[in-house]
Amino acid sequence: MTLDVLKSLSLTRITIGVMVLAGLLLFPPLAYFCGAMMILAGLTGFCPLEKLYTWLLGAPASCSLAAAPGAGRAAGQDLQDMSADQIKTAVAEKYSAVARTPGAKFNFPVGRKFAESVGYPADALDALPAAMWDSFTGAGNPQPYVDPRPGETVLDLGCGAGLDLFFYAKAAGNGAKLCGLDLSGAMIEKARSNLEACGIRNVEFLNVSADAIPLSDASVDLVTANGIYNLSPDKDAVMREAHRVLKPGGRTIFAEIVLKSALPEEIRKNISDWFRCIGGALPKAEFVARLTAAGFREVKVLWEGRNARTGHELAVCAVIRAEK
Repeated sequence: MTLDVLKSLSLTRITIGVMVLAGLLLFPPLAYFCGAMMILAGLTGFCPLEKLYTWLLGAPASCSLAAAPGAGRAAGQDLQDMSADQIKTAVAEKYSAVARTPGAKFNFPVGRKFAESVGYPADALDALPAAMWDSFTGAGNPQPYVDPRPGETVLDLGCGAGLDLFFYAKAAGNGAKLCGLDLSGAMIEKARSNLEACGIRNVEFLNVSADAIPLSDASVDLVTANGIYNLSPDKDAVMREAHRVLKPGGRTIFAEIVLKSALPEEIRKNISDWFRCIGGALPKAEFVARLTAAGFREVKVLWEGRNARTGHELAVCAVIRAEK
């Protein structure tokens, strides 16, 4: 059996099944051990077999009896074997799973606890429908730095279920024009429902990739995002598109995971690494240089820090501002 085939199998479940069967037939304590291991995984999220197989094969693995939505062969696929379109399809499927079943287990933080941990106020979240924050899975919290002004046109790249977009709509007012873009159709539908439930009508939604934004040149005052670049195979194209749609003097302010230095290749070889915004992350200096190459000026890192998205020691969340 080849390594690629092994990676496509749910190895922990096969192993647990064999161990339970062997325990029942030959050595009962082995079956008890498997049960205890599954309880440990359920209570703490730690699975010894998962760690073993990830270390040996880079295989996606879970001790749970049901796979997380959006899991499957793509979850264990090597990035080098995937085209840009395949990566975008995998990202759309994964984040559609987050939209539909936010309580499932993912290899990145999702939901209210994460939102509060990066600074979204609990009282503000209390006032919103749970569907607005239960699928939250941004890179961090750009809200203290994003400055929508009354009447402006604001584009949110990777709007998710609409949490950030809601706050921008409140700040920009009814006379503003807002646009939420996301690759996941399920996220777009959830965001539309959430904002309608909150009485916000001045929002247009685009279910497209951020590397081909269907808006006119120089039509937007502010482009913002919360973790879109690391999920995009062609980051330069996304930067160029953000620059193109901005009006002269317009600005982009966004949160993203960046690196203190380049990651070892073995850390960024699998599509699962891409989903958690580490496989596609760039060193901070390179990210800033690419923004400049795309035509932006006055590129500044306004803030940086760590959160549940920055699991690797080289990763930090940065809020970046640049002008056209």
